[in-house]
Amino acid sequence: MIHMGLTVFLFILAYLLLNLWNAVVLTHQKLNRYIVPFRHTLLGELNAILANTAVLGLFLMIVLVFTKNAYALCLVLVILTGVFNTYFLGLNIFNLYYGTSFSREDLEIFRNPGEGIAKGMGGELIRELFVYYRILLFLPFAFLLVFFLKTDPILLSAYRVPISNGAVFTMIAIFILVLFLTGTLFEKMYAKQLMIQVLKSTYAIQNFGVYPYYLCNFTGITKLIDAKIEKRSGPPSDLLPTFQKYNKNKKKYVNLLDGKTYSNSMSTDDLSENIFVDPSLIKEDKSLDGILKGRNLVLVQMESMNRYLLDIGLTKDEFSFLKALLPEALDLREFYTSVGIGVSSDAEVTTLTGLWPTGRSNLYWADYDRKTQKYLVKRDLSTIVKYFKQDNYSTKALHGDYKRFYNREHSYGEIIGFDEFQAMEDFTEIKECEKTGILKLYSYEYADGKEHVSPWVSDYLLAEKVRENIHEKQGPMLLYPITMMPHIPFEFYPGEMNKALKDSQLKEQTKKYLRFADYYDDFIRRFFFTRDGQIDTDPNTVYIFYGDHGSGIKNGDIEKLVDRKLTKMEERKILIQIAGFIYVPGSDFVERNGIRIRKGLLKGHQDLVRGQMDLNRTIIDLFGLNGEKDAYFGVSLLSKEPTFILDNKLQDVVTDKVMFSMRNTENTFPSGVEIGKGMFDIVKEFKLMNERLLQKPECEKKLNERMHASGSE
Repeated sequence: MIHMGLTVFLFILAYLLLNLWNAVVLTHQKLNRYIVPFRHTLLGELNAILANTAVLGLFLMIVLVFTKNAYALCLVLVILTGVFNTYFLGLNIFNLYYGTSFSREDLEIFRNPGEGIAKGMGGELIRELFVYYRILLFLPFAFLLVFFLKTDPILLSAYRVPISNGAVFTMIAIFILVLFLTGTLFEKMYAKQLMIQVLKSTYAIQNFGVYPYYLCNFTGITKLIDAKIEKRSGPPSDLLPTFQKYNKNKKKYVNLLDGKTYSNSMSTDDLSENIFVDPSLIKEDKSLDGILKGRNLVLVQMESMNRYLLDIGLTKDEFSFLKALLPEALDLREFYTSVGIGVSSDAEVTTLTGLWPTGRSNLYWADYDRKTQKYLVKRDLSTIVKYFKQDNYSTKALHGDYKRFYNREHSYGEIIGFDEFQAMEDFTEIKECEKTGILKLYSYEYADGKEHVSPWVSDYLLAEKVRENIHEKQGPMLLYPITMMPHIPFEFYPGEMNKALKDSQLKEQTKKYLRFADYYDDFIRRFFFTRDGQIDTDPNTVYIFYGDHGSGIKNGDIEKLVDRKLTKMEERKILIQIAGFIYVPGSDFVERNGIRIRKGLLKGHQDLVRGQMDLNRTIIDLFGLNGEKDAYFGVSLLSKEPTFILDNKLQDVVTDKVMFSMRNTENTFPSGVEIGKGMFDIVKEFKLMNERLLQKPECEKKLNERMHASGSE
């Protein structure tokens, strides 16, 4: 029995040490390539170790309350470890696809229907386990299981752990005290950090511990801590001074990055170099305000279109149409996404409202009650859709998924303000395919008798519907088509993978994504040409295309694609750089690469950093919207003015000179650039103001009213 007592002791020790090691693996980038940690500190590491040990010990003591039998105890610890290890795998997968650590609040993103996304996910999970070595997360479970099976079950069943109930409850009290003390220390550490919602889970698992954070998160304790911290250290209740500080809808304002004065009224003198506006658009005083007023706008949000597709050797030759079109358009060469875990819907929110997403929650699902099918909180946000309607435009959104995806069937009318929304249920042209499986598959003829089989409406059909609306509608209109493919995990490609790509030494998911290059080119072309190749480009319509977010390729293939060694920061920069361009067709034609297209009236390329918030401001300015002069915060896509873009998942900041991490400002690209506290504070203050504007009902509207009442510009 003495020998069995030592065996049980070693088993318990292995349970503690191995599960503690898994927590270390999860929170250190050298062991978990998907996490972007804060700067590791000795105090934070020790605090996490103590808190993790306390929770693991607490589970152990709770088991001992119910049984002292060694066999039952060891069996429960094996099962618990299996549960922990499986959960850790889930955390890794979430980190891979969403760029931040999971919290209970993120469950709302799984409200979206996932039939089309499910295909291929199983294969990616297998690859994560074996090809990318995530199976190592199950080493604690495997070791304890073997240990358990190798131990004599008869002797183990006969042995009782020699600990009294009094000692067990004493240990439970000690572990709870340790949790309280480590939690208090964590709270103080966090209050001195960024205070940005999306970062809390990552900061917490690193400095409070994986096990205690999720124990508190799923029991609701973290909400109490959040409320306490916000009350003590949160942003000021009166946001008007900050609101005015960053408002760029003024005759004169000072840019905080370069200290220079700019205006909401642009002239040709303010154009960035390499940007040209046709004289027919320019007013007598050189003004560019409202030069597109009265024209239709087709604003196309493209799924997962990274900029590097246009430049890398494997795909750049697939864009024959874009190569002809871009010289007649304004090419946004340094365009970056600012989405959070709401990904596509976050891109919509920023483009349509001019505000960054929180990064943590999804605006379209927030405060929505499924039982009553109503929003519990009214958000009266300013949107370009509402501004267009004030100018007597009709407004319509089109998307190839179900209406309930991202709750668009309710959010588009109640929050954004669209007149109409056409989704999968409204497309009569799609027919159910004979193919069966886990998905409903639909087919659509898109060219040369070929069929595009997909669980979503074909993007070719989406483009054709846009052209039909332009022909049929009376009066000016805003059309907002959102493409659905290629959507991760990049299935349903309507063609065959070319040989060069097939033979490349890239991971399978990367190949699946890259094969969509010609698909992008083809469906973009369909917005301007009929199925039989006849030009159908309306000279009274402005076309703006932009990517919603990047492809999320994080498997080391980016270095191979750009053919050079990359730091982690440069790789992250490439992954959030998206495609974007503005095409203003005129009445004349030009032929390029054998393709006849209309000459563009706004041409060139913008080589300064820009993002979706700037797209919002530019549309307002060029179309002469927002007569009340409500605040906006972006810079013009056409101007020389500098700005910064914030990736609302990882909180990376991109400027013209440097990219840096808000989690750890020592991480920069180019490396070694020192980030001053002033720059850090500007980004933090602006980000916190954005969160308040999205979260507090009526906040933006009331601030605008106060600003107008005070007569400030």
